[in-house]
Amino acid sequence: MSTPFICHVEWGTPDPVVLQHFLTQLFGWNFTSLAPDYLMFLPADGGVSIGIMKSDQMRAGGSPSASVRVADLDAMLKQAMELGGKIVVPKTPISGGAFAFIGAPDGNLIGLQQL
Repeated sequence: MSTPFICHVEWGTPDPVVLQHFLTQLFGWNFTSLAPDYLMFLPADGGVSIGIMKSDQMRAGGSPSASVRVADLDAMLKQAMELGGKIVVPKTPISGGAFAFIGAPDGNLIGLQQL
């Protein structure tokens, strides 16, 4: 048996369209509707799938956190701000790179890592 790994990340939000627009503009992810109030990004390379679920009970930032590996953290932070996001945890050096957390316009947290 292979080592277990994370294969899907899902964010709950009161307004899926707001989060979808932000993630599409920031990362280029194209979501499709799989069910009423559920959107999915399935990467062509078989990587981790991303789901956006409508949830009126989800508080802003209450979904599990997930981080996205990026080539240029500074450029991604700038673009996130231009798209209406905010920096929640500023760029922080770690061994071999840096990380930061941004808040999407709907309040969900998204980690960014440059390694």
